[in-house]
Amino acid sequence: MNRCTYLLPIRRTAFTAAEGSELTDYFRTLNEAGCDVLVVDGSPAPVFQQHAEIWHARIRHEPVDRSFGYLNDKVNGIHTGVGLAATEKIILADDDIRYTPAEIDRVCELLENFKVVRPQNFLSPLPWWARMEAARMLINRATLRIADYPGTCAFRRATMLRVGHYDGDVLFDNEEIIRHFARAGAAINYATNLFVQKRAPRFRKWIEQRPRQAYEDFGLRMKTALFFGMPILAMAIGYAWGLKGFFLYLLTLCLIAVALAVAGRLRGTASQYFPWSVCFFAPLWIIERSLSSYWALYWHVAHGGYPFGDKILSKGIGRDWIGGGRIAAEAAARQPNE
Repeated sequence: MNRCTYLLPIRRTAFTAAEGSELTDYFRTLNEAGCDVLVVDGSPAPVFQQHAEIWHARIRHEPVDRSFGYLNDKVNGIHTGVGLAATEKIILADDDIRYTPAEIDRVCELLENFKVVRPQNFLSPLPWWARMEAARMLINRATLRIADYPGTCAFRRATMLRVGHYDGDVLFDNEEIIRHFARAGAAINYATNLFVQKRAPRFRKWIEQRPRQAYEDFGLRMKTALFFGMPILAMAIGYAWGLKGFFLYLLTLCLIAVALAVAGRLRGTASQYFPWSVCFFAPLWIIERSLSSYWALYWHVAHGGYPFGDKILSKGIGRDWIGGGRIAAEAAARQPNE
């Protein structure tokens, strides 16, 4: 008997045999771990059919229920999957997440006592651009009680049905769902020492994500203002104090960024998953995010949002972000010491 449903919402504009084969192998691992794998596929009909041909013997492969009308089609896939799930425990994951059987065991165990489980991610493999992204994870881990934002979570189906739909018109849906659960009073385990692999994106995909991640932060005004202000401050210091002042500013920025990444790596068991070298990529991420914020601003002014799938989404975060975030931070602070 299956112990949980592994829910994977997916959408592809073209079929890739290598990816299909790699996912088939992963599905086999999930099956052996006791998961009922449910892929909700929003791909065009020809691609959907090719996926069905290679996956039908191992998983449940279903189309998105188009009665859900959210702009973020991934959210439509999630609600479709929750309706179709045959088990009470559901593990929701992006297509780049890779659980091991031991991690499946741990999540299912935690769902015995909690309604929601929010683990952490680590990146592997680690090309240079993934090291920048890993540095971002460590900075979030150092500065946020709830640590970094993962691409996966787990919850009880009955809880999801009780709390109802979350804002599905946002770019940052991975965290919006968690804050919706928090605001609705669900008992959440912030498993900040349960690390699940996230496969590093290809360089082209990583470039595509730069302005999107910056756009997701636009609702966080202080954070966005900080990144917008960094180049302006650099130019002002350079104008007032010359090259010496400019380089001193950059050195200070680099030291702060590295120190934050180191602090994130020293929190809990993160050092087992993040090599020391990642910390020295933190200044590059700070600079990249600052520049990407202006790139995202262009999208906001020129197009009114940023594309996700075949739609332009104007909102980075949704209605539960602020209220749910406060509750989440308070709940994380009350959990047992790591």
